[in-house]
Amino acid sequence: NEQRVMDTETELVSQYSAIIQDLISRNWIRTPDARNGMVAIIRLRMVPTGEIISSEIVESSGSATFDRSALQAVAKVGSFPELQDVPSAVFDRNFRNFELEFKPEDLLR
Repeated sequence: NEQRVMDTETELVSQYSAIIQDLISRNWIRTPDARNGMVAIIRLRMVPTGEIISSEIVESSGSATFDRSALQAVAKVGSFPELQDVPSAVFDRNFRNFELEFKPEDLLR
């Protein structure tokens, strides 16, 4: 059943996206200019081992300091070994090039 396969993939993707988001936010150091409502979109390129081979800001938050701090958080993580558990077809479709929204309000619970 194709629909069930797609549902499973969607579930996997959201589960692993949450892991990625969480690990990056835990490595983020709040910048003095970080404000709620700021969003930086980061594109990660990863290999199936979960290693991040590059990261770049595709949409700036409007603050170079904030954007840089987001990229530093990504660099600190370095890799997501959890992604090794993702089936390779799912990885290729969803995580090889992965865009992440980075928002300060997500990080200040």
